[in-house]
Amino acid sequence: MNWLALSPGAVAAVWAGLAAVALWLYLHHRRPQRRRVSTLRFWVSVQPVSQPRRRKLREPWALLAQVLFLLLLVLALANPRWGVTFEGRSVVIVLDASIWSQVHPAGATPWIDQEQSLAQGILNSLPAGDRVLLLRAEAAAPPILPFTTDRAALRRAVASAQATSVTPDVPAALEIGRAALAGSRRGLLVYVGPGMVDEDQARSLDEFRSSMQEPGQPQFLVRLAGDDAPLQDRGITRLSLRRDEAQPDRWRLLTQLKNYGNAKADVVLKLSINGEALGERKIALAPSELANAEDEFTWDSGGMLQAEISPSDVLDADNRAVVSLPTFRMVQVAVFTAGNSPFATDLLSVLSSNPYVQASMVPPGTELSSPPDVAIYVGTSLPAQSPYNSIYFVSGANTTAPRTVRATQWNAQHPVTRWVRTRDVSVRNPATLEVLPGDTILAYAEGTPPAPLILAREQNGHRILIVGFNPHDSNFPLESAFPLLMAGGMEWMTHSVDEVSDSRSTGELDLPGPATRIIAPSGKDVSFARKGSEIHLLALETGMYRVIAPGGETNIAVNTPLLPARRLSVTPTEAAGLQREPFQPEQSSLWRWLVILGIVALWLEWWLYYSSRELQRTAEIPRVPGDEPLSREADRELEERKESESRSPISLPR
Repeated sequence: MNWLALSPGAVAAVWAGLAAVALWLYLHHRRPQRRRVSTLRFWVSVQPVSQPRRRKLREPWALLAQVLFLLLLVLALANPRWGVTFEGRSVVIVLDASIWSQVHPAGATPWIDQEQSLAQGILNSLPAGDRVLLLRAEAAAPPILPFTTDRAALRRAVASAQATSVTPDVPAALEIGRAALAGSRRGLLVYVGPGMVDEDQARSLDEFRSSMQEPGQPQFLVRLAGDDAPLQDRGITRLSLRRDEAQPDRWRLLTQLKNYGNAKADVVLKLSINGEALGERKIALAPSELANAEDEFTWDSGGMLQAEISPSDVLDADNRAVVSLPTFRMVQVAVFTAGNSPFATDLLSVLSSNPYVQASMVPPGTELSSPPDVAIYVGTSLPAQSPYNSIYFVSGANTTAPRTVRATQWNAQHPVTRWVRTRDVSVRNPATLEVLPGDTILAYAEGTPPAPLILAREQNGHRILIVGFNPHDSNFPLESAFPLLMAGGMEWMTHSVDEVSDSRSTGELDLPGPATRIIAPSGKDVSFARKGSEIHLLALETGMYRVIAPGGETNIAVNTPLLPARRLSVTPTEAAGLQREPFQPEQSSLWRWLVILGIVALWLEWWLYYSSRELQRTAEIPRVPGDEPLSREADRELEERKESESRSPISLPR
């Protein structure tokens, strides 16, 4: 006998509690006292007599019948079954809905539909008692459905499975499935999918197959979509942009293409930016060749660059790729200086060597038609408020005996001085700088204690770099740290220049945070996790992902990577049918008989209770003289007495 709802201990506990309640009710049942009288006139003469409260069980057989009824009721709720207990089989189905599932041969059924049909066939062949776990073959993908015997839920999950653009990791998924079957006496592991693996996965899969031949391992079956014909597919595997160092608005584009077929293929590569055609070229690909195509173009407006190959083939997902093209804008710098300052001339030569900066000399007090991105002031005092992002070179007081100090303790954590690693900068007559709350000290002048020499300040939405010495009173312009400091200051005040723009591959991605929302190319929200300052997500689609952050929105291009191109060869053992399960003797359910017996016990309790009450009521009526009915002579005597009293004269007072 096995217990489906309650264990024997639980049955005993529930039955004991209900029996105790029934006993308490029987002991506290009080009956009214009966007295038989000839007339209500004499009822007032009967004085109530207080009796002690009884605790005597009046109907023990009725109580026993009720306890038996409660026991049968609890047993019926426990749903016991008579027969041998048979444990269902544990089954794991690995459904490979990775990028190769999108294959749609001409005139044939798409592979994802074939996989769904194969998985449904496996489910239909399983007994109803088998537990099934539905897994994905993509790396880091969550299970489709945990272990369940609900066939309707499993069929719905298989029918709603969508093909993704992620490469599979078949050996890892099979290892997870085998681990889920650990501890089960009989197990079944089934792979359903395209069966495409790379060389590393093929070696791991061979080791997995060898281990599955050992005793005690579950049965391993493979069901492949499609036929054995080689796939004739060509795809773009990489798209990368690099900016020209001398000409910032000129780009070099690298496009990588792969021929997955066993025949030579000619494709046409078309390039476009924001829908505007950029050019096209014809490329010949040998069988299984991985080729690179390089192009150059000039573009400074930014946008989305798309590469597309034609003609179309069995897999459309890798026929196009996109990459984000950064916007380029020259940084306008105004150098405010009086007269022909030698340092201003040297500064202009340093700034002009940066291809991303356009600098001009401006006399003090000149009104500019458009505000500059950065203003540099030489030989002026520090104002209370700065109207622009500014760099101030503040000179110290001239003395007859100049004091020379060395610049030390460069701040390697700040963007301005992160590349400065020099100990050879010496200055004369440094200025005394006032450090305000929120200022960052970038360098010190040696001394006891060290004095601030270079400050970084953010004030009223502007960024200010304060250099506390005259460049002519130092060797700083002759050091390599000077152009590095100026370039770091420009980038900190304006924006960083993207030298390279590369697309990412589908699968697990780590992106710089923070982010509040991520939207996939299909418009669906993508779940992500925070890992420190980064965010982690699983990209299942190709295209542009929108990353929405508190500071704005950025676009991330995601394309298909180099795909695994080796197809599994199925062994006869893996292509065999399901092993037959041993005969399962049908168990007899006992709850119906228990309900019938409970009804009988309930009727017996009712009959015993009320028959006992009738017997006790008859026994409680005693035959005493005071309770006998009056005789006829007594009645006649009473009537004569009343008549004589009524005929007697009335006495009046004298």
